[in-house]
Amino acid sequence: MSGADLPAPEARPLLARGVRLRHDPVRDRVVLLAPESVIEANPTALAVLKACTGEVTIAAMAADLATRFGADRALVEADIRRLIADLARRRLVVLA
Repeated sequence: MSGADLPAPEARPLLARGVRLRHDPVRDRVVLLAPESVIEANPTALAVLKACTGEVTIAAMAADLATRFGADRALVEADIRRLIADLARRRLVVLA
């Protein structure tokens, strides 16, 4: 995937209509619910999904997660951009 295919750091991801985070009592964890699917996310992806409010930029998400997890901000931002691009292709997030 080229950089041109990735959302800009200034993009503000938002969970798509009908997509939400919910606690699944069977799995005892938070999952992403979408029409006809349930998606489990690792802790880092879950942190990104929780920030998908349409108000937080990808760059701000990266700065926050890099601080929280003690990771390189540029690497975190690249990972978030790839994740958001994948979620957008699957119509689970929209970019504001």
